[in-house]
Amino acid sequence: MVVFTCNHCGESLQKPRVEKHYSFNCRREKFLTCVDCFTDFRGDDYNVHTKCVTEEQRYSGKDYVEKTKKGEVKQESWMEMIKSILMHEPDLKPQHRNLLNTISNYNNVPRKRVKFINFIKSSTGGRTSIQDVEAIWDIIEKHKSQNISTTENNSNVDIDKEGELDLIETSPKKKKKKSKDASNGFTESNDNIEQENIALIEETDMGNLKNKKKHKMNEEEPA
Repeated sequence: MVVFTCNHCGESLQKPRVEKHYSFNCRREKFLTCVDCFTDFRGDDYNVHTKCVTEEQRYSGKDYVEKTKKGEVKQESWMEMIKSILMHEPDLKPQHRNLLNTISNYNNVPRKRVKFINFIKSSTGGRTSIQDVEAIWDIIEKHKSQNISTTENNSNVDIDKEGELDLIETSPKKKKKKSKDASNGFTESNDNIEQENIALIEETDMGNLKNKKKHKMNEEEPA
């Protein structure tokens, strides 16, 4: 989480506490410095500073490559969903739209109900009613459920398409195999016929040879 220092009183402030600090504790123009990168921010410019360098990145060499964390990917998807509500919900109440606009500037909006409510209370300085906060949570949950259903339906369609492709790919192979088996059977049948013909020829030759021997013996016997 990004942390700032108030340049008026020196207090360290996590991002959700900035609004409350300048509403109650330090009633002056917002003037902050990021404790990690030492960048100064005036007014509401600090809202765009959603992520800063880590100690590992700061003290590593120029070839440092930051690893993407699983939690960060989920949080980015969560924030994208909140921003999409503003674009796809034209019938939002003005106070709900204003609240969504406010929290869409943060990158650390909690994904759990209780933490979400506490975060909104803190970031708005307690100026938002609990009814509006809970209404916003219900709207977000509704969109979350719709996104899950859409994702599951798309997955089922992809599975069906893959199944159809498998059937199309495997069917010709089976036919080829059958054709190959039939070809093998035909070849084996021809081989058997040839072997039978050879056997008949051999038997005929043996019979002729015996007859010749018998005829020769009859000629040699004395009268």
